Amino acid sequence: NKKGKIMYFFGIDPDVKESGFAIWDNKTKEIDYGKLSFWDLIKKIEYYAKCYDVKFIIEAGWLNKKSNFHCRPNQSKLIGERIAKNVGSNHQVGKLLVEYCEKYKLNYELKVPKTKKYTSYYLKNLTGLEVKNQDIIDAIMLVWGI
Repeated sequence: NKKGKIMYFFGIDPDVKESGFAIWDNKTKEIDYGKLSFWDLIKKIEYYAKCYDVKFIIEAGWLNKKSNFHCRPNQSKLIGERIAKNVGSNHQVGKLLVEYCEKYKLNYELKVPKTKKYTSYYLKNLTGLEVKNQDIIDAIMLVWGI
């Protein structure tokens, strides 16, 4: 491993239940991906940060302009409030990951998510990977082909 050349890119789509992650091997061009709970994700981040030259890429939805989840057609106010609460919780997970990276001086970057979500169909055509989970798809797209 030449000094300065990043060996792995570690993409994270933060989620309050299980975050999607994808780890792109810059040498072999292979990818590992899945979902992990917050503390299991922290353990994986800690391992990669200790053992490899790695850059963490965190999807930062909180940097997007505010969305209004209360005004969608045919949606009850309760549903809109629940969606907004879940989005806020996911953003908080992302902010905690950033805090962790800063505290331990890890190499990281924030990426504002695209307004349009990538589909499993798009991912399969681009990568050949068959993934249905949106958090994993988003994490893969953060690092694919870097």
